[in-house]
Amino acid sequence: MKVAKAVKRDKWRCGGCCSLKAANVWKKTKELWDDIRCQRPSAPGKITQRSCVFYGARWILAPLKDAIHLVHGPVGCAQYGSTVRGQSYRIFSTALEERDIIFGGINKLIKSLFEVRQLKPEAKYIFVYLTCTPSLIGDDAYWVCKHMGKHLGCPVIMVDSPGFKGESQAKGHKIAYDCLFKELIGKKEREVGPYDINIIGDYNINSESQVLKSLLKRMGIHVHCVFTGDAPYEKIISAHKVRLNLLICQNSGQSLAKAMERKYGIPCLKVSFFGLSQTIEGLKKIGEFFGLKKEAERVIAEEYQAIKPKLDWLLPKLKGKKAALFFGAARMAILLRALDDLGMKVVFTGSQFGNKDTYKEAWQYAKTGTYIIDDASEHDLEHLLKELRPDVFMGGIKENFLSHKLGIGFCNFPQPKVRGPYVGFKGFINFAYSLYQAIYAPVWQFVKF
Repeated sequence: MKVAKAVKRDKWRCGGCCSLKAANVWKKTKELWDDIRCQRPSAPGKITQRSCVFYGARWILAPLKDAIHLVHGPVGCAQYGSTVRGQSYRIFSTALEERDIIFGGINKLIKSLFEVRQLKPEAKYIFVYLTCTPSLIGDDAYWVCKHMGKHLGCPVIMVDSPGFKGESQAKGHKIAYDCLFKELIGKKEREVGPYDINIIGDYNINSESQVLKSLLKRMGIHVHCVFTGDAPYEKIISAHKVRLNLLICQNSGQSLAKAMERKYGIPCLKVSFFGLSQTIEGLKKIGEFFGLKKEAERVIAEEYQAIKPKLDWLLPKLKGKKAALFFGAARMAILLRALDDLGMKVVFTGSQFGNKDTYKEAWQYAKTGTYIIDDASEHDLEHLLKELRPDVFMGGIKENFLSHKLGIGFCNFPQPKVRGPYVGFKGFINFAYSLYQAIYAPVWQFVKF
């Protein structure tokens, strides 16, 4: 496997007034280099995009609609965690104030639990998120959750997620999945069908879960539970009774997949349904595992023929265009492959909280000369965009304004409520159209930088 060597940061100086001091940057070359400096604390004073451990837990648990979500901390923490992936969720807070910090917030937590249970008596379980303030003053929220479950008649699960518990929100992903595994999964038995599976690492962005279920259903495969985009309580507690776990997001869902494999012996298959080649490869892997090769090939042939006319129109318009990427860790490699399907060139890709595995996978698919950046601030991204001048920049919501200021087309990944899901065959066309519109928008002929 070809990896990279470090780039001297002096290269990224702009008139001596600024540099990429906060970020780690590598450029893929033909030389081998395995010193991947990642998962380190952000530089002091830097405006980081990593979020905190609490937000990482919210990233995983927010889609669980039949639960009550109570944040034990100042009201600002609840406000911060109420919007996830651009979508607002109902969330409650103990709203700790100065008096509670001095005398302790346990009584307020107990009172809040009774109140939220009255407001949502239909809820199946309750999450209590422990944030920085009650952790620092030593509130025994675990004891409260353990005993309040008996009084409220439903599980009360403490999510131990103070922001200082890890260097990024990635730690919160693991904490959230550990809570589901230890407190809920395995509580109910059921009969296992011959083709029952779970999907791990899909958060139902733009109804992606429905697309995946539809594709797999045509192969005869039944999706039992989707963590956590479509995970009702009854399906979570019986999620240990399946034949296979499909791991979609390696960075966030890997801990749950490994835990279920160790305890219940459920094998895990890493797949992706983003991009044409990866969707075809994923369906073939699943078909081979279950002995459904012919069914997989039939679905692939039907879906490909349906999108071929539009694909033939789009490919010449996107071939050779330059793209830049920056978002969560697991998307680096899958987007490199998807853009390669379109004939586009990636000038740089990066992540807020990638680990060695995700960066090595990105290097495997990156072309020679591609820059890879870890833990970049907005200042660092501005440097890269000015130097490399891509035709389109793909990132989260925050990067939208920076891209437009520099006169570069922007494509939000995934783009919410515009074209629809990006997964599967039709999703690949949605993705290609989004890139086409971002690159060829008439406004860029009037913008000069």
